[in-house]
Amino acid sequence: MQISATDLATITGLFQNSAFKQDLTAKKAAFSEQLQQTSITVKAGDTLSQIAQAHNLSTNQLATINQLTNPDLIYPGQVLKLTQTNPTTINTANTQTATSSANEIHSSTQATTVPKLTSQAEEEARSWIAAHESSGSYTARNGKYYGKYQLDLAYLKGDLSPANQEKTANQYVLNRYGSWVKAKEHWLSHNWY
Repeated sequence: MQISATDLATITGLFQNSAFKQDLTAKKAAFSEQLQQTSITVKAGDTLSQIAQAHNLSTNQLATINQLTNPDLIYPGQVLKLTQTNPTTINTANTQTATSSANEIHSSTQATTVPKLTSQAEEEARSWIAAHESSGSYTARNGKYYGKYQLDLAYLKGDLSPANQEKTANQYVLNRYGSWVKAKEHWLSHNWY
C-alpha cells in the first residue's frame, strides 16, 4: 500500500490522539528524511563503499544508480544519487526489497546501454564528464541541454533514450575532440566540452 504525502497529512489530521497517528507521524518523518537524502556530495577522502554502507546500499547498487562505469573513481564535489525511485510516496511494505529488485533490473539493462570504450583512460574521462555534466542522470535538463552528457536537444533528434544519448555523445566527442580524454582536457580548461 502506498500513501501520498497529501493523503498522509489528511489521515494524520483525522486521528488526533491515536497510535495510528503516531505511526503515521513516524512514517511522515521518515518520508521527510528520505526527501532530504536523495543525493550526497562526495567529500575528499570518501569512497563509494563508505557512502554505500552509510546509506544501507551495496557498492554495486550505488554505482548502478549513478551509472558509474568505474566505481573506484569518484571526485570531491561530485553529487551521487542515493535512490533512483521517485520519493513522492511512502511505501508501507518493505521498500528495501523493491529497491533491490529495481536496481538489479536496471543494472542488467545498463550493461547494454553504455558501450565499452577502447581504454580505461577513455572510460574514466567519459565517466568524469558525465559526473560533472549531470551527475550521471539520463534525465537531467539545463535549458536546451539534456541527459547524461548534457547534449543539445537538436543533436538527439527527439530520441532521448539512454542508448541514443550514449551513441550521440560518442559521435559528438569523436568528431569534435577525437577522444574522451581530449574532451575532458577541454572541459577542465573551459568548464564545458
